[in-house]
Amino acid sequence: MCIESILFQTFYPGPLFRSWGTLDSLNRCRYAEAMQIARSLIALIFTALASATGFAADAPVLAVLEYSSGLLPKRADILAKTGTIKSPYANAPRTVWILREGETLKQVNPPPERLIQFYQVSGNDTQVLCTVIVKYARSANGWRPAFHINSQPNVAWDGKEFIPLTTGQTARRLTDIPKAPPANADGFYHTLVFGLASGPSQIDGWDVQ
Repeated sequence: MCIESILFQTFYPGPLFRSWGTLDSLNRCRYAEAMQIARSLIALIFTALASATGFAADAPVLAVLEYSSGLLPKRADILAKTGTIKSPYANAPRTVWILREGETLKQVNPPPERLIQFYQVSGNDTQVLCTVIVKYARSANGWRPAFHINSQPNVAWDGKEFIPLTTGQTARRLTDIPKAPPANADGFYHTLVFGLASGPSQIDGWDVQ
């Protein structure tokens, strides 16, 4: 018997009131118990859903691609998750692109190195503009992502996958612009400023490996 039933019988000792009070209190107890069970089930469902989707949500931001547009720059997060992603700002040629570092990771061992391949789509032709090597550098606050640009891509998109370029084939190449902060001891930058020497370029997507 729950506490409401005991209290009711204490203040209403008469037989009639005791009988009615006990029945009402029992109903209240059953309702409270049912609500508690329902709340517990809802909590379990949300916990299970969070666990099922946690991997995608927990992927850290590897880098942030940025370009100026109006008063505020536009940014797109590049997650440390293997796969090809279409840029939310595709078909937007820019003279200068900026790649900023993503999240600083607080862990004992250094995170694995990553590759980011930026590509441009022109009709049915997809070209890799450059490959950026991402290597984490230790800092006082954790492991910070740093970048090194390879401006000589040796692959091209054939509609299904990236394939090596043969002798004589050329691709448009993005090169770094010397406006970034100094590189670290390994020659990696925490911020990259890059673009085409010949004019504006567009980044329509990227592939993370």
